[in-house]
Amino acid sequence: MNEGKIKNTITRSFELQDYRVGGTELSGFWADLLSKEELTVEVNYRPENKKTFSPAEIETLIHEICGKCKSFETQLPENIKCEVTFKDFGEKVYKTSQSSFELHPGEIDEVKVAYRFYVAYYV
Repeated sequence: MNEGKIKNTITRSFELQDYRVGGTELSGFWADLLSKEELTVEVNYRPENKKTFSPAEIETLIHEICGKCKSFETQLPENIKCEVTFKDFGEKVYKTSQSSFELHPGEIDEVKVAYRFYVAYYV
């Protein structure tokens, strides 16, 4: 396969453990290859040893999730991008190109996100 084709196609996802965040357990995990150019991975994070996340814990979790998205993107060809939709916060989307990203969390029992990997431009 030539190099240009590989960069214009989503060829793999990351492994389940790559989506884990300390202090949480995964209560849901779904991957959906929408096309050869777009993959979504939905992950539900629940607190590890209690019923709900505090606002401070959610803020930390949001930063961890955004950091994961940045990390994923650095491991992919440069034209494949990652973004995260925070489903419990009005479908607010974090893109790695953003200089700042804030949500105003309250107490919640689960944080649902969708990581989206997509071909941003063609080579």
